Amino acid sequence: MLKEASAKRLMTYDQIEQRMNIFNYGMNDQSNIPPTIRPKHLTNNHIVGSASQKLCLFKLMPIIFYDVIDQLTNTMDIYTCLREIISYAYSTRFRKSWLPYFNSLTIRFQSLMVHYLPNVIIPKVHFVTEYPRIIDANGPATRFWCMRFE
Repeated sequence: MLKEASAKRLMTYDQIEQRMNIFNYGMNDQSNIPPTIRPKHLTNNHIVGSASQKLCLFKLMPIIFYDVIDQLTNTMDIYTCLREIISYAYSTRFRKSWLPYFNSLTIRFQSLMVHYLPNVIIPKVHFVTEYPRIIDANGPATRFWCMRFE
């Protein structure tokens, strides 16, 4: 999303870095404040930080970049789809009736990635489509995930 904002000349890499530095994180996010995104991170397609820090950044992205988020048409579709997938995957209770919709979300996410960002697809994009089957077999992902150790 940040690279699209830069490509559309909505923000420069330096403005993105400044925005990250001045953002006031809330009390619940203090332990997971993501490191500043520097221009070299965006150039190299590698945002640094722990999984918890990246999740915090992911969830706060629309708040931190509130003024440009509406103009990011391509990546915003991917973001909203992935945001919904995460809300299901991280839920503590998961109904079996949600599985067909959850499955369609994961397929939609993979399709959006192939369509809009084919050069940045990694194996994890495919693994997302396995979540419905794994959750169906084992229950909510929060029972067997590694995020709690982050």
